[in-house]
Amino acid sequence: MGSEENNFTRRLTLVMTHQCNFDCRYCLQKHEDVYMPRETAVKAIDLLVDALRRKPGRAQISFYGGEPLLARKEIEYLVTYARSKVSEIQDASIVFEITTNGTLLDEDFIAFARKNKILLALSHDGVAQDKVRVDRGGHPTKAVVDSKLEMLLKTFPETIIMMTVHPEQVESIAESLKFFRDKGVHSVSLVPAHGERVSWTEEKFALLSQELIKVKELYVKWNQGQDSFRFIPFDNKIRNYILGKDSDSRMCHFGPHKLMVDLDGKYYPCSHFIGRDGFCIGSIEEKVDEEKVAALESQRVEVEVCRDCELRSRCRHTCACANHGHTGSMSAVSALQCEYEKLVIRLADEAAGELISEENPKFIERMYR
Repeated sequence: MGSEENNFTRRLTLVMTHQCNFDCRYCLQKHEDVYMPRETAVKAIDLLVDALRRKPGRAQISFYGGEPLLARKEIEYLVTYARSKVSEIQDASIVFEITTNGTLLDEDFIAFARKNKILLALSHDGVAQDKVRVDRGGHPTKAVVDSKLEMLLKTFPETIIMMTVHPEQVESIAESLKFFRDKGVHSVSLVPAHGERVSWTEEKFALLSQELIKVKELYVKWNQGQDSFRFIPFDNKIRNYILGKDSDSRMCHFGPHKLMVDLDGKYYPCSHFIGRDGFCIGSIEEKVDEEKVAALESQRVEVEVCRDCELRSRCRHTCACANHGHTGSMSAVSALQCEYEKLVIRLADEAAGELISEENPKFIERMYR
């Protein structure tokens, strides 16, 4: 087991509940009505605070679910508790992060988030939300989430939209980005849905390609002059290339670098593996099991077909959760993931070439800052 002297991560994700008030078609959540005990969360925070005492700096706590705001009162308590503890340490600071489906947001919690430096990201699948994201009673959710988005943007104009694309809504990607843009959103993240509940056909992937070509055209249009719009899949590819950084090393936090703490205090290497047999890497009682981490890392082997690919440093082909979600293996890359990465890299490069050659100052500042 990891010893008491080992540095505890400064990035922590607390799984507040497995319950959710949505029933999304691609979600693998168990929807169990269970919550993290306060003493478990406090002990995890205390370990983080101890790490900051040893080496002051910036820390981050993310609250995860299910729908984390089902545990809103506990989150408010834990944020206040963590801020109080960290305030006692010179040269230390803490920020918080919550990704929510938005339905439980209100003005009071948004004010609390602003006061306490909580980044609120909103899960919203755009104009086709009601096709794939209904509540537990089977009712549509778009109208209420739209209203919460408008409320959120008044206080947090830089709110990030977290969009998941199910094959049955793939034709609406570009329309959804226009919808978000019209609402005043400036940042959208997007990932294709994966897992045992999702099946991508060649036809659906062709539609995905067509939509992302439209997105590239919108991205170029919306980043002209002093205008700015972040489509995060493109932004990441462009900026990582400029920085000369390997994509996975910057984007994948598999392992103890950003510990996931489940309800029972057990540690997991990332959100995809929570509760899965064989993926526990310790607990708040036993600390990080470094041998288990090393054993899991040893399974993340770059497959032969990727080794000679000229895009290997720009591709997320060693992302354990994406690979496992598509193929059941942390190393095996699905054909879908491979083609998606190639497509996003090509379109991001085309967009960057246009925007940089035209010397759009806001875009260049964002990429080179």
